[in-house]
Amino acid sequence: MEIRKIRSGETGSIWRLFHDTVHRINQADYSKSELAVWAPDEYDEPRWVSRFIRTRPLVAMDGKSLLGFAELSDDGRIDLFYVHHARQGEGIGRALMQRLKAEAASRGLSRLYCEASITARPFFEAMGFVALEQRQLERRGQPVPVILMEYRA
Repeated sequence: MEIRKIRSGETGSIWRLFHDTVHRINQADYSKSELAVWAPDEYDEPRWVSRFIRTRPLVAMDGKSLLGFAELSDDGRIDLFYVHHARQGEGIGRALMQRLKAEAASRGLSRLYCEASITARPFFEAMGFVALEQRQLERRGQPVPVILMEYRA
């Protein structure tokens, strides 16, 4: 497995991984309407390309197969962190998180935080994050419950 920065032409496969993983993994904790506003079926390529030019996410690859991806902002926020729905539990998320923590340390960040899904909470806790509070994010006019989580190095 290789973990590296996104490359040109990978945006569509990242969006597909995001969409499919949200709909398959998070359905145990979220309603169909919440999933639909969180990860809509329409792929807005200009929006995703623009976002990834700005955020330059890390991708976990096995040859040409995308295994997962993660974003880390300049203030320590992890905004997107996803592992392919069929590859969860294989250590991919752990490897991505270790890389994010190393990158944060190299930037002088001692705090990481995210608004994790209910489904992802156990993973983030296993990575040393602490749940601070439950929140409602608004997605396309509908509230979606998340948990504010924090990690301090």
